[in-house]
Amino acid sequence: MRCIAVPMGVIAGLIPSTNPTSTVLYKAEIAIKAGNAIVFSPHPNARNCILETVKVIRQSIAEAGGNEDLVSCITLPTLQATDHLMRHPDISMILATGGSAMVRAAYSSGTPAIGVGPGNGPAYIEKTADLPLAVKRIMDSKTFDNGTICASEQSVVCDTSMAPAVQEEMERQGAYFLSEEQCKKLGAFILRPNGTMNPVIVGKDAKTIAELAEIKIPGGTKVLVAREDGIGPGHPYSNEKLAPILAFYTGESYREVCELCQEILHYEGAGHTFSMHTKDQKMVDYFANRIPASRIIVNSPSALGGIGGTTGLMPALTLGCGAIGGSATSDNVGPMNLLNTRYVAEGILEIEDVKANLPDCTEGVCKPQSNVDINLDAIVKEIIKRLRSA
Repeated sequence: MRCIAVPMGVIAGLIPSTNPTSTVLYKAEIAIKAGNAIVFSPHPNARNCILETVKVIRQSIAEAGGNEDLVSCITLPTLQATDHLMRHPDISMILATGGSAMVRAAYSSGTPAIGVGPGNGPAYIEKTADLPLAVKRIMDSKTFDNGTICASEQSVVCDTSMAPAVQEEMERQGAYFLSEEQCKKLGAFILRPNGTMNPVIVGKDAKTIAELAEIKIPGGTKVLVAREDGIGPGHPYSNEKLAPILAFYTGESYREVCELCQEILHYEGAGHTFSMHTKDQKMVDYFANRIPASRIIVNSPSALGGIGGTTGLMPALTLGCGAIGGSATSDNVGPMNLLNTRYVAEGILEIEDVKANLPDCTEGVCKPQSNVDINLDAIVKEIIKRLRSA
């Protein structure tokens, strides 16, 4: 058997206001790598930087001797323009990154699509973890690009008995635990009235966010931490926060922690990413069998681990969330996801060979006996009779 890879054709790339430039660069890279062209539909709030990024890509293609029209972009983004792009008969595949509404629109367009929704990954520090190293990894991850990678940690969870030690270590490494009053003030700022993330906080450092929310924090603060006791509406820190802001949860046992993390992900981020720090393989197995995430990152910064930088995962900036997250794939999406495959399969058996290899059995599907006459009409009548009398 042989497999032949065939480009899909023209890809539609839907780009959010979060991570706009890196998402454009990555989607253009994998589309062209697979032999496709791509047309971008930019989020209006990120239009200028997206257009500038497309300009850089087109120039690079031209300088390399290629056709710069392999990459293009809608210059006046509107909902109508995006809808027309997704439904255009020349579009073979949609790569949709953004909010749930955008992903649903891509899947309902009638064009094949790979959608990527929000991440909201919890990070569990289990009792056997190397605590200073676990906290370092979380801090490294949450401060990388100021937390804009969707695989970055959104909450830290530990056993209740470990909470004082975890807080002390996090504070030692630059985290600041907000007071109750500060939690309420920042919580009202990081979400808009419709419950979505305030784009003003995206990619900003802790000092800038504190100034915007009009709260005072110590100098040198790297990450803002809010104690959270609930999940869902009314609990803003249980949402995705693409900024150096973390929720802090505790559970009485690893079982309670596991249920808590499942609830967080089912509220927002199902199918995306979960991380944990532990030396106990049984704990890894327990959580991996229960957590609704496509990426279980163990003993690694979640942001870099999720995109394959510090793990063996496919290096990617587009992360599938599987069916549970409303996506067509659980993969780290790469060029291989943008290829059609033709399987060339040559015959190796004749029908007589297939029949000869059927198993003999006394129950179930059996090898047909040439010397036995089967009265199909009688069998059908008997089945109908039994169904009526049941």
